[in-house]
Amino acid sequence: MMYVAKKHISRRALLKGGSVSLALPFLDAMHPALSAERLTAAAPVRRLGIIYYFGGATDRWRPSGEGDSFTLAAGTAPLERHKKKLLFLGGLSADPDRSKPDFHDRAIASWLTGMEMHRDRIDVGVSMDQVAAAHLGKETQFASLEIACEAASAANGTPVYKDAHTRLPFELNPRMIFERLFGDGGRIDPAAIAARNAIDRSSLDLVMERITLLKSRLGAQDRMKLDQYLDSIRDVERRIQIAEKTKVGELPQANRPAGVPDNWPDYMKVMFDLQVLAYQADLTRVITFMTAREATLMTFPHLDISMQHHEASHHNYEQEKLDVLHKININQSELFAYYLDKMDAVKEANGSMLDNSILFFGSTLSDPSVHSQRDLPVMLAGGAAGNLNTGRYIRYQGDLTPLSNMHLTLLDKLGVQTDKLGDSTGPLKLDRISI
Repeated sequence: MMYVAKKHISRRALLKGGSVSLALPFLDAMHPALSAERLTAAAPVRRLGIIYYFGGATDRWRPSGEGDSFTLAAGTAPLERHKKKLLFLGGLSADPDRSKPDFHDRAIASWLTGMEMHRDRIDVGVSMDQVAAAHLGKETQFASLEIACEAASAANGTPVYKDAHTRLPFELNPRMIFERLFGDGGRIDPAAIAARNAIDRSSLDLVMERITLLKSRLGAQDRMKLDQYLDSIRDVERRIQIAEKTKVGELPQANRPAGVPDNWPDYMKVMFDLQVLAYQADLTRVITFMTAREATLMTFPHLDISMQHHEASHHNYEQEKLDVLHKININQSELFAYYLDKMDAVKEANGSMLDNSILFFGSTLSDPSVHSQRDLPVMLAGGAAGNLNTGRYIRYQGDLTPLSNMHLTLLDKLGVQTDKLGDSTGPLKLDRISI
């Protein structure tokens, strides 16, 4: 039987070298003098990730069948290897005031709040991610992170509201996110960034001597966790450095999303990797990621698509535009599958990081051609530490069930008790096949 040394490592331990501080992943040695059996039984950390994808979906996105006998559609086929860890929900709507016409600004405002927007002022409500952050953030350095691959438009904004009058900003630059997570004291320090780049040394190089000393005190499992974590940090840093050297000014603006790297799939992957690192270090347990802005004009040269996304999304049921949107949906699923691969590869108590998390992957619109906010495309992934029964497709009758009912359910499964959110009418029943 193996025991963790009684001189355990502090849960808030940082490795410091010069002006750099590096957060540690959650290690067994952070449990004071616990036996292996008790460590195995320790309560896993639950996390909430929200991945907003833009522009709705075609009729080739939703599964067929029901319950655990469902079949993935072509638009989500890249997720087949994770099928048993997915939960599709149909019939949910984010449309609080049905007397008003659906549109982008209404859709993004109500998606996480369940509340109606006001066009003359910001007056909505707390978004569900911030409800979770207020509870889960008590244990972490950052209550939540908000990141994006494209700046939000002034007209439509973002889906995250700290309170009724405060819409939170999103960070686009992977380097800034990296420095915020792993810089000294968690602050963005431009001077430190410039100095680090000038001497061409990574954060890990500056603390490597201390890392070597720490590893000598750890058991085999903790050494493996630390090596995996450090390799991931090095890889993300390397890719950010490569992206920063790209002369993006020489490229036509219409052929690239805002931000770095220039290639959108690579940009997405770096942002996904940063999220995994933030979860590994337990720097936050709540992340909202906008893969592009609402009503984006992005193009997709890597898919040989020159048509702007907004034009394709307003397809008016023309086959050519539907095919373009479908091709984009497939690519979105491929990138989400990459994220699930990464999370599932990180082993934790009672399974993997994915098993202990809830990820909400969805769009603010269903049929973008008419800006429909009803019967939205909704996919959940992960297991909430055994509290979410996945590998199923549940469809709620009609389109009257508020999406905010799902938010109540997810918050409950994260241990956050909430009686009401926006237009919610009560938690979802997730044990039925068709309701």
